[in-house]
Amino acid sequence: MVKMMDFHRNLMGLLQLQGIGRKKIKIIVEHIKHPENSTFTELIEVGKELGFIPDTIAKDALIKAVSTSDRILEDNQKKDIKTLSFFDANYPEALVFEDSPVLLYYQGDLNLLHMENRAAVIGSRNPSLEGFKFAVNTGEFLAKQGFAVISGLATGCDSGAHHGCLKAGGKTLAFLPSGLLNVYPRENLGLAHKILDSNGCLLSEYSHHEAIHAYKFIERDRLQAATSNFLIVSEFSARSGTIHTLTFAKKYNKKILSSRMIYERSQGGFQELQKKKIPYETLEVETLYNLIKNYKNNKSFVFL
Repeated sequence: MVKMMDFHRNLMGLLQLQGIGRKKIKIIVEHIKHPENSTFTELIEVGKELGFIPDTIAKDALIKAVSTSDRILEDNQKKDIKTLSFFDANYPEALVFEDSPVLLYYQGDLNLLHMENRAAVIGSRNPSLEGFKFAVNTGEFLAKQGFAVISGLATGCDSGAHHGCLKAGGKTLAFLPSGLLNVYPRENLGLAHKILDSNGCLLSEYSHHEAIHAYKFIERDRLQAATSNFLIVSEFSARSGTIHTLTFAKKYNKKILSSRMIYERSQGGFQELQKKKIPYETLEVETLYNLIKNYKNNKSFVFL
């Protein structure tokens, strides 16, 4: 356990360095026979050999990277935040995909990502009452069917999906664009606590020492798409961040489903999907829910 924590600390340190991200770190680690036994200095040397880290890197930059990692781990231990790396034996298969995370921070039950049935419910931060209700009802329905409900803890449809799932006594996971000690959006801090109190899970690629940037919302979106068996979309517009998640859904070959009522209220969004050649299916709500029941039993969709 201590050895694994040291390895995670080294990965955190690498992530503090300018120009070093998950892709380069994976290559660095793959060049080492037993990376979990390597020191931070040894990882740096391999990074230099590969041309990822300049030979002229300042010693102060390396010292700062290590000290930042130490502070993160210390805070994590106080707040019961755990870490998971791409190289760990218990890394969920659901997170194995192109451009998967190299390091995750999480609170709660990570085993939800090992559940066979997982579905994402996403949509606008500012839906109509009908769009919000659809997200709530879908989250509740999925929970009753034994699905883990995945979303992004955003206001609007994401919140509705989480609340609906919790209402049914289900398990829900939230991927955040922020660190777990600075939950974003702040108005959903109470919802985050409810998720944890209900044996759900909060996950993020980012430590609480990192600032929130626009690109992190998009990177968060890829995790929602990748870890779900399929996605159900509520209201969204052509300029909505939801488009990013649905674009990743196409990339990862995940089915996109919605209701015909939502289609009527989101025609601009669906027209954008058509422009991007992102396939989707819209059905009456009862038909949609029956389709999901059938998927649960057969692990495939049969459209009549």
